[in-house]
Amino acid sequence: MYKKSNTSISRRNILKAGASAALFSMSGLTLFSPRVNAATIIYNFVAESYVKTMVDGVNITAWRFRDLDGTTSGPGDLSAGIVAQSGDTIVVNLTNNLTTSIQFDMPGVLENQAVINPGASITYNIAAPEAGSYLFRDNKIAEFGQAMGLIGPMVILPSNGSQTLYDGGPAFDRQYTLVLNDFDDRLNSATANGQSYDLNNFEANYYFVNGLSYPNTSTDVDTKIAMSMGEDVAIRFINGGLLTHSMHFHGYHVRVISRDRVPVTDIIDKDTVVVNPGECVDVILPVNQLGKFPLHTHYIPAVTANGVYVNPYGGSLLILDAT
Repeated sequence: MYKKSNTSISRRNILKAGASAALFSMSGLTLFSPRVNAATIIYNFVAESYVKTMVDGVNITAWRFRDLDGTTSGPGDLSAGIVAQSGDTIVVNLTNNLTTSIQFDMPGVLENQAVINPGASITYNIAAPEAGSYLFRDNKIAEFGQAMGLIGPMVILPSNGSQTLYDGGPAFDRQYTLVLNDFDDRLNSATANGQSYDLNNFEANYYFVNGLSYPNTSTDVDTKIAMSMGEDVAIRFINGGLLTHSMHFHGYHVRVISRDRVPVTDIIDKDTVVVNPGECVDVILPVNQLGKFPLHTHYIPAVTANGVYVNPYGGSLLILDAT
């Protein structure tokens, strides 16, 4: 039996059919060519099991959504992601190749959907919602699907094609999408062996940003935050894991613009941003100095890999690089 946990941890780009231009992977930016008219954008996803190699070389069985039209359609190492313009029609054809039933879920957009049994497929016709950052996930067995890695980001741009976080919102010069999640390898191992695992015992020991751990986060174009002096850089934090992360910026302060698409009215400069499980938090980083600085979670175990701290490898740590 799988149970929801209030976790206290101790142990350890492809153009889509019908779209003008929408990709995740290109020089670290979410690129978009604005359109006058709405479009229909088609995604062909499969939910599947695969073997993921951790930064320390350990192989773990995990689950994922994979875009059949391209192996790197999400940011970083994520194999699925959605980009559209508000007012578009998003068609998701999803096939379940897992041995367990799943339930496709987009909080605030697509909820309480039919269960997809193993081997079955369902088509979703989704009216692209208001501009902002969204999470899609499995919601069948409490948070078990998320803990196994069935997550992905959806970025919706304003209907007028402006480079703003929402209609009438603050403008940006470039943007990055950072998806946070974590694995407890005991859960992954139990699942691979057909055994049950109680999520009340969940204690993560591997941590990711866009499916990557440090130092791989420092070289991937979607995850290393490359920027230039004077720019306003939008960063979309999407927490698909089970843990709360307080993302801490060295060298810069940011302005929290919205939480789950709700504008933040008391905008102040801050160097630490709390991102709760399932939450999407959009911030603007004004680049006011040159240099390389770390961005990491303040939850210290999450900058380790199976207990090994940063050197030679770690977890949810990445680099801000203004050159």
